[in-house]
Amino acid sequence: MSAATWRPVPPDARKKHSTKGGSDVNTHRALDPGSRRVEVETPAEPPVIGVLTSVGETLDAFFVEIADRWRELGAVVKPAAGTLAEEFTSPTVLSSVTRKPSPRNWRAVRELRDWVRDEHLDVVMTNTATASTLVRVAGIGVPVIYFCHGLHWNGQRLVDLPFRVIELSLLSRTDAIVCINSADEDWFARHAPRIPRLRLLGGVGLDMDRFVRRPALTWEEGTEPLRLVWCGEFSPRKNPAAVVELATILHRRGIDVTLDMLGEGPLFDSEEARSPVPGLVNRHGKQDVVPYFEQAHVLVQTSRWEGLPRVGLEAIAIGRPVVGFDVKGVRDLPGVLVVPSDDIEALAGAVLSAARGEGPVLPDAAALSHVHAADSLFEFAVSVVTGSFRQGRTYAV
Repeated sequence: MSAATWRPVPPDARKKHSTKGGSDVNTHRALDPGSRRVEVETPAEPPVIGVLTSVGETLDAFFVEIADRWRELGAVVKPAAGTLAEEFTSPTVLSSVTRKPSPRNWRAVRELRDWVRDEHLDVVMTNTATASTLVRVAGIGVPVIYFCHGLHWNGQRLVDLPFRVIELSLLSRTDAIVCINSADEDWFARHAPRIPRLRLLGGVGLDMDRFVRRPALTWEEGTEPLRLVWCGEFSPRKNPAAVVELATILHRRGIDVTLDMLGEGPLFDSEEARSPVPGLVNRHGKQDVVPYFEQAHVLVQTSRWEGLPRVGLEAIAIGRPVVGFDVKGVRDLPGVLVVPSDDIEALAGAVLSAARGEGPVLPDAAALSHVHAADSLFEFAVSVVTGSFRQGRTYAV
C-alpha cells in the first residue's frame, strides 16, 4: 500500500457499513486527558508506520507499548535504529545512524531510502537528535513526523545557537511535529505555524499495569519521618545538589526527614550529592522506582530543564505529589507544584505543603496511559498521511 493510494473511509460511508458481515472500519476506544471515552477509527487498510531512533535503547524505552497498541489497531509497525533493541521485536539496524554525529552518517541517505522502500512505509515517526536530523535530510519520499521529546536547548543561551540554527533549517523538511511541553510548543508555533502539530500533554504514556494509582499518603507529621524521593541522572542538568540542600534545610528546621536518591551519573560520588548527617541522604543507584514512590510522601524534581520528566509522570500516576522548579518541562507536569528556579527555601515550603495534602489535585491516572498516547499518535499519523485532520492541524490531547 502506498501513501498516495491509501484513503480513509469517508464519515458518511462509515455509517452505511454493517458489522454483521464485517466492516471496512475498525472502531476502538481510548481515554483522553479528561477521561472522556473517544472513538479511534481506523480504515480497512491502516498505514505502515516506520519508527526511527538513533539507538535501540530508545525504542525499548519509549515505543514498545505504543507499537503494540498500534498493532492492535491494525497498523504494521517497522522499527529501525542504529543499534539492536532488547525488547522491541526485530528492528532493522541501520549502521549509518548513530547516537552522536559520525563519519558513518554519510551513508545514511541511501540506507534510509532503502529502508523506506524495502519496508513499504507510508510514514516515518522519528525521535532523538541524530536520527531525526538524518531522516529529514535524506528526502525519503514519505512524510516524516518529528516526535520531539525536548528541543536541545533552554532559553536563549549563545552556546545553544548551533542547535537552534540546525532545527530551523530542518523545519522545511518536517511534515508534522509531536511535542510534549509548552516551551517547545511555543517555539514551533512561532517558527513553523503551518506545520501540523500535536502536543501530548501526558508525554509518551505509561504502563498503567505497573504504575497503578495508590491511595493518597499524607504525611503524619510528628509521628513519622517525611520521606522524599529524587530520581534522575546525577548530572549538572538534573541538579542533585539542590535536593541535598533541600533535605539539609528541612533537617535544620527540626523536621525528621529522609531522602532517597535513585540514579547514576558523573556526580553520583561527588560531595554535593552527599550529606554528613547520618541517614539523611541515601543514594541507591539505578533501581525500580515503584517501591520508592509507594512509600514516599513527595517526589522532588530539581532539574534545570526537562522535556517532560517521565519519573514525574510515574509518581503522579501512582498518586504521589510532585514538587519542582518552575522550569521548562517540569512546569508542564499535570498537577505539579512549582516554585521559582533555584529557590530552595521556597522548594522546602512547597514540599511541606504537598506532604500535608495541600498541593494541587492530581489528574486521572488514565490520562497518563500509553494507550491514550498511542491512540493519539496513531490518529495523528493517519491524518498526516491522508491530509485530513479531524481535530484541526494543531491540537493538544
